[in-house]
Amino acid sequence: MTFTLEGVKDEAIRLIGAAQTGGINLRLIGGLAVKLRCPSAGHRSLERNYADVDFVTDRDGSVLLSEFLVQMGYTPNKTFNTLSGDHRQLYYDLDRERQVDVFIGDFSMCHKIPLQSRLKADKITIPLAELFLTKAQIVEINQKDILDLYALLLDHDIGSQDGELINGARIAELCARDWGLYTTTWITLDRMAEKLESSELLPEHRETIAKRIAALRAFMEQAPKTTAWKLRARIGKRVRWYELPEEVQRT
Repeated sequence: MTFTLEGVKDEAIRLIGAAQTGGINLRLIGGLAVKLRCPSAGHRSLERNYADVDFVTDRDGSVLLSEFLVQMGYTPNKTFNTLSGDHRQLYYDLDRERQVDVFIGDFSMCHKIPLQSRLKADKITIPLAELFLTKAQIVEINQKDILDLYALLLDHDIGSQDGELINGARIAELCARDWGLYTTTWITLDRMAEKLESSELLPEHRETIAKRIAALRAFMEQAPKTTAWKLRARIGKRVRWYELPEEVQRT
């Protein structure tokens, strides 16, 4: 029997390493991915708990996923995986009451973030641009997600490439294709800016984040918009522009 690790960060790294050995491209997303990429996530003003683990894999990896995670000590949610396994799968570490949520190919919640072709850009997490968008695309965003976004902007400058920069060009490209994603991301940036002054961050840290919010806005504004984007913009907010995320229950 394979025993899981108590520390959620150590367990996530164990799974990624074992998946790589087994030929599965498994990458971390969510708050734990932010913690791994952002030293500031451990600061008292941004720190939060991480209970579960969220991953994404490609479609080839999804074929191997069930056998792999069972071998690693996890129990599948058979009902959910049968119904939704082509785009999302759930597994549980029953002893530690920990959930593993795996998205297949794309991250789909309020909006769809394509990831299938981007999983090899980093060895542990998805690229910072997409990691930012998986948080920014939340319509009813909560405080912990705002803190994750602050940590990302505090520790990583905005640029036009991947690595340790948040690729503003990639964010702008995805938002220029999808008016709904653009709109929600813009609203999230507004909320981040509004909450910044009342945060517990140091003044110089608030200034850094504010400058990077402005840099992201500039990328998004300047990117050429698709015809589909322009047509959807004419309708505006009269019609709901986001999906309602599916709720999943532990079994």
